[in-house]
Amino acid sequence: MHIEHRDPTLTYPLAVREEKTLLVLDWLLEFQVSSRELLARRLGMPTKTAYKLFRALLDEEVIQPYTKVRRNVARCFLLTRRGATQLRNAGRDISEADISPASVTDDFDLVHALAVQAAVLRRLHQYDEVIWKLHITLPEPFEKPDVLLRSPQGGWVALDYERPGKDEKRIYMSFRNHAEAIMAKHYRAVALLFGRQADLERYRTLFDAEAWPEYDDNRKTSKITARNTTFNPDTVPQLRQCFAFTLEDAVTPSPSGARPPEATDPASHERQATARDEDPDASPES
Repeated sequence: MHIEHRDPTLTYPLAVREEKTLLVLDWLLEFQVSSRELLARRLGMPTKTAYKLFRALLDEEVIQPYTKVRRNVARCFLLTRRGATQLRNAGRDISEADISPASVTDDFDLVHALAVQAAVLRRLHQYDEVIWKLHITLPEPFEKPDVLLRSPQGGWVALDYERPGKDEKRIYMSFRNHAEAIMAKHYRAVALLFGRQADLERYRTLFDAEAWPEYDDNRKTSKITARNTTFNPDTVPQLRQCFAFTLEDAVTPSPSGARPPEATDPASHERQATARDEDPDASPES
């Protein structure tokens, strides 16, 4: 999704309304489901101020409520077929539009998705394109990150919001997957995001090891076996500098809709990686 920004020169009410509507529909086209609070932040508006807009979009049937939430997460919305048609008329590619609530499998997936979106919104002003995991294309056997962001200079960076409770084997497999993707120029840097300081510190301790143990993952049986080999990341110049570890804010933005403090990762790491490789041509397409 190309990241559009609000046009401060617009004053005509219908033009302003059309701009806001397209921003909401574009976001739902990319991320499939989002909360009222996050969509308000996308518009740069307080949640209460945006309520009338969301109510109107529901009445126009271009968005629909997501009603499968079984616990107190947030009020969420999905795109509708009519909303997808409106995007197509505006020149958007809707070939991958997903308007089915059934594709969001459970509350845990939803909480994770909203956390990733909140992280993207904190960094939105630094990038000009975003690709959600479901739309990322990487060759086998690479595991896809939660999201890819493209900087105005042309480099891709990845965000991965780490789920709690991952065992050491899978953590090292994740490190190696990102390292291989960076070396293959699928993206230039990765920010690993955490909801708890303890998780961040655990990952950082494992990352700082001189060598990373290697594992094989049988995707049919989900069995992980040790290779009895290790990978030394220091053999690849500046590879460690392409990883960032960041403690994120809460999933739900503040009711004021104000933007939280600027998140500088992983843009600074992307610039460091650029110094290592000046060829930005490799770009996973949505």
